[in-house]
Amino acid sequence: MDLLSLIKIALTAIGKNKLRAGLTTLGIIIGIFSVVTLMALGQGVENYIVDQVANLGGTNLIAILPGKTDSEFSAPPSQQGQTITSLTYRDSQAIATSPITNHVELTSPEIRAQFNATSPYYEIEAIIIGTDANYFTIRNTKITQGANFEETDIDGVSNNAIVGPKIANLLFPNQDPIGQIIKVNQLNFRIIGVTEAKGIEDGQDKDKFIYLPVTTAQKKLLGIDYLFTIYATTIDKKNIPIAKEEIATVLRDRHDIDDPSKDDFTIYDTEQALEILSDITDILSILLGAIAAISLLVGGIGIMNIMLVSVKERTREIGLRKALGATRMDILTQFVIEAVMLTILGGLIGLLLGLIVTILVKVFSTFDPEITLGSILLSLGVSSIFGLVFGLYPANQASKLDPIEALRYE
Repeated sequence: MDLLSLIKIALTAIGKNKLRAGLTTLGIIIGIFSVVTLMALGQGVENYIVDQVANLGGTNLIAILPGKTDSEFSAPPSQQGQTITSLTYRDSQAIATSPITNHVELTSPEIRAQFNATSPYYEIEAIIIGTDANYFTIRNTKITQGANFEETDIDGVSNNAIVGPKIANLLFPNQDPIGQIIKVNQLNFRIIGVTEAKGIEDGQDKDKFIYLPVTTAQKKLLGIDYLFTIYATTIDKKNIPIAKEEIATVLRDRHDIDDPSKDDFTIYDTEQALEILSDITDILSILLGAIAAISLLVGGIGIMNIMLVSVKERTREIGLRKALGATRMDILTQFVIEAVMLTILGGLIGLLLGLIVTILVKVFSTFDPEITLGSILLSLGVSSIFGLVFGLYPANQASKLDPIEALRYE
């Protein structure tokens, strides 16, 4: 019997038992839906991490923090609630100007504080960033109105400020914020620039940031002479390892450190952080895939069980077909085709449900899961293989039936 005829017979058999076919495919539907959805979520998490790194300044960003850590997985003392004062603005300048740091492109200091900012119209809680003009390039933040800081702002400890768009809009509604005066900790600051809208990044609303010259924030607001962080960039991320060594050499020379184990600073890079996070997401994806594989396995076993029941129910039909000349291979092929068709049908329905859920998540949340071509091909391929593997045993059982005994079966 030709393959087309066997396919028609299989489709007829499936059509006559719609409820059984639906129950057979249910396990595969759930399994494929799980695979597609979980892989989409895993890809979404990976994309989110990459986007966050890009927003922070790209993969060529280096961060120097005060304090020493013995492990790349642990935070330095400066991020554990301890006040470490080992980095200064002069350190940042030295890294930028040293003849040793040939692979460092830009540097920028940073200190942070939280104060209320007020205008005649409103008061808002803001994050104060003390930095310099390079900060906005390094941290991938555009100034959409007004101007950037100049060297005279840093050297002269000026009261100029650059603000986020929410600060500008709330403190000076329906007005041009450039040139307006805001008050922070009883001090007046003149707005010279407004940054682009960035939204929530790293758990903070960057649209509520107020940027001041680093020297102004140190001397007039906080009364300190140290930095929280120094940022640096390289032209090419391939230069990060050597740039880190150059930075370390400059800081050890400035801090009179001969033994690297006694460094009073820690150097991180975003590529390193991205690799660590990528390893974590890979492990998460494997775990999610294992959970989905269990669902598929259960679905495949369900197909085998129901196909065995189908063989019992159709024993007389099998006997009659054999009596009319159907070969063992014809019977085997027919039942395998039925099993594969059911699993492909379940795979398509599961894929469709996964697509729908992914779209709904995109529409109703800020998370962006992504269904890849690989996950689609994997889902359909796995469902076909499961249909073949778990359909072979019941199909083989059906093909072995003796036609005379089968015709006598009640």
